[in-house]
Amino acid sequence: MKITILFFSIFLFSTSSMAQNIDFETFFEDKSLRMDYLIAGSSEASTVFFKQFKEEPFWGGSTKNMIDKFNLGDYRILMRDSASGKLLYTRGFSSLFYEWQDTEQAKITERSFYESVVMPFPKQTVHLKIQVRDNENKFVDLYQTYANPTNYFVVKDKCDKYKVLKIHNSGNHHKKLDVVILPEGYTKAEMGKFKDDCERFVDYFFEVEPFKSNKNKVNFWAVNAPSEESGTDIPGSGVWKNTILNSNFYTFGIERYLTTSDINSVRNLAAYAPYDQIYILVNTSKYGGGGIFNYYNLCGSNIRSAREVFTHEFGHAFAALADEYAYGSTKAEDLYNLEVEPWMVNISTLADFDLKWKDLVENDTPIPTPNSSAYKNKVGAFEGGGYVAKKIYRPSDNCKMKSNSTNNFCPVCYRAVYELLLFYSE
Repeated sequence: MKITILFFSIFLFSTSSMAQNIDFETFFEDKSLRMDYLIAGSSEASTVFFKQFKEEPFWGGSTKNMIDKFNLGDYRILMRDSASGKLLYTRGFSSLFYEWQDTEQAKITERSFYESVVMPFPKQTVHLKIQVRDNENKFVDLYQTYANPTNYFVVKDKCDKYKVLKIHNSGNHHKKLDVVILPEGYTKAEMGKFKDDCERFVDYFFEVEPFKSNKNKVNFWAVNAPSEESGTDIPGSGVWKNTILNSNFYTFGIERYLTTSDINSVRNLAAYAPYDQIYILVNTSKYGGGGIFNYYNLCGSNIRSAREVFTHEFGHAFAALADEYAYGSTKAEDLYNLEVEPWMVNISTLADFDLKWKDLVENDTPIPTPNSSAYKNKVGAFEGGGYVAKKIYRPSDNCKMKSNSTNNFCPVCYRAVYELLLFYSE
């Protein structure tokens, strides 16, 4: 499912023994290498076409934790030193294209999406590989190429057009989780509102644990980049706005799903600050949002439940948490292989529950767990989650990833978020 392999160049390497000790200064410069590409296909196949390499002025991530240990995401990028074969960097991520592949449209037509992935800037030529999950949730090769950082075709655009604001500063960005907030649909006259909104939403962020107790592990930046018009596109209502990041509701026909496919503009704007996460604050009062793992977050800045939605979407994009509610009439079999566990930490098929959150379940709690008051405050395996009502299980009766009636992560989601927070701030 979803996989056609394109080998740009041949290079064999195993990920079974990923090295953990990478000396950043030996292999990297303190800036980022961005690889842009087009990914095209249908529900059954995908192919990658290289677009460009781009040098960006900051590396926002850790200089210590270069090798990803969480095994999250629909894709992952692997970087190896081309001379020695040493594994230098890995990260998981997801994308809008991968989500599109589960739509009805993808069964009857093909589309292309502009995508990109950011990594530390290598000092020497490196081999890059993008892998994608197959139907058994195993990573398989999708695309590979070499990157020579001294090549004169590596784009070096300046980042000096817009002012950057420090909304919450805890220190060295290599030892903090860095979030850059981008304005969408704020005109030049509304830049004051954008700054006020950023400060308000950062306050919302630190109302939620584990962020509340770890404010010193997070930096927030904001880029003062105005749009020509205020608001965002609402295709179902015939509303179209000229905005800097080209966001829209009705993604894949879902009215409240707020996204943008203009990844080039998103990355160009985010590059003004060091970042681990991109948060797009959309100047709209229409309810909606979106969050894709290590890709971006979006939230309407004027919506009534902004406090809850802001960190709900962050749960998706930062910790790859799945939605824990049932939505629509999609059958579980259409979205999941019920013979294996989903890679998201907070939903389960019960195919191998030992791999999930069984260690947090009390011995007298039955699995599956009844949706009854007796287990309302227990960790268990409650049926309904991942958009379907049957055969997919969630950890708790309620959670920030299930509804806006609570502003707290359940213990399973809390653990996932906290472990990632430590990973980025060590």
